Amino acid sequence: MNHRERFLAVVRNEPVDYTPIFGFGGAPGMSLGCMKHTHDRLIATGMPEDVGGCMDNWSLRDPEGWQRYWGTTTCAGIDFGMASGAQGFKTEVRVEDGFEIIENENGEVTRQIIDNANTYIMPEFVEYAVRDRDSWEFYRDRTEPTEFMSLADVEENAKRFRERDRPLAMGAGGGYSHIRGLMGPERASTMFYDDPELVHEIMARALRHVREYTFPVIERVKPDIVAMGEDLCFNHGMLLSPAQFDAFFGEYYQEVCDCAFANGAAMVAVDTDGNAMEFAGLAAGYGVNAIYPFEVKAGNDLFKLREELPEFVCFGWLEKEVVNEGNEDMIESEIMSKVPALLEKGYYFPNGDHGIQPMVTYPNMLKFMTLLHDVTGNPEGEFPRT
Repeated sequence: MNHRERFLAVVRNEPVDYTPIFGFGGAPGMSLGCMKHTHDRLIATGMPEDVGGCMDNWSLRDPEGWQRYWGTTTCAGIDFGMASGAQGFKTEVRVEDGFEIIENENGEVTRQIIDNANTYIMPEFVEYAVRDRDSWEFYRDRTEPTEFMSLADVEENAKRFRERDRPLAMGAGGGYSHIRGLMGPERASTMFYDDPELVHEIMARALRHVREYTFPVIERVKPDIVAMGEDLCFNHGMLLSPAQFDAFFGEYYQEVCDCAFANGAAMVAVDTDGNAMEFAGLAAGYGVNAIYPFEVKAGNDLFKLREELPEFVCFGWLEKEVVNEGNEDMIESEIMSKVPALLEKGYYFPNGDHGIQPMVTYPNMLKFMTLLHDVTGNPEGEFPRT
């Protein structure tokens, strides 16, 4: 089986030669590499220097080299879009009191550690782009595209992706994440009550854009996966009520799922951190059939979820911290208490529950990956088994 055939077999719970260690960008687990300081740490503790997968200043170098070495896989993506040419905003960056301050023409201000592109600690979002109707209209006008690819050119580009040996993914934005990204979670939460008309207006524009600039590409490329990014949960559940989700984002979700599955997609997947137990059932009502990465510390329980949604595709749910220094005794119990039973029920891609941390050690990665490959029957990878 090739990568695409193997992926689709797991998604459909069909016979498979082995279960791949598969991850998406953004929450790749062990599948796609790691940030520079983490990669440096792996080399310092024994990993060969020529292993790829180093994320340096947001540029991922040689992910294929990482996948060859560790025996992992991911999806392919498209390299074109229908709309571009928005005016955008001027941005100024300065260092102040030992932190990097990023100030945007639209009023957005971010404070973060210096060299955050190579470490990534969550920045402090001091102010967001949209604070009221005036700031929304300024943002809206500056982000409206002005250049458009013809449908004939979309069709021509799509031909390049027809023959593929990896599952092909396309992004379709998000609902809550779009509002939260513009306003911040606190202001978004109050806007649901104080100015619901503005939230509906912003989402109407987002839906118009996905209809005009994303759906025509889906219809011609026929991706295997349509992916959405949300991060709408925290460690106790959703950041908004199910009723609010239905009212503000339900139409967006329904249209994305309808378009995806009408054009042959096997999966509509949503990236969300936090406790996604309630959200999984809500999203499944619109057609979503996969969520990742199911973080352990947020209280997710895939055994319980599997009882409630037996055909829902799950990713991750292996505590990423077990490969950190001093945690090697946790590796076997973390994998063996979860992976064999979940593989038996199907619809599961085992992996770390987010990304590798800078406290990782190469011996711990060897132990983790040896056992995970053994349990999944995965023969791939150049790394020495321990």
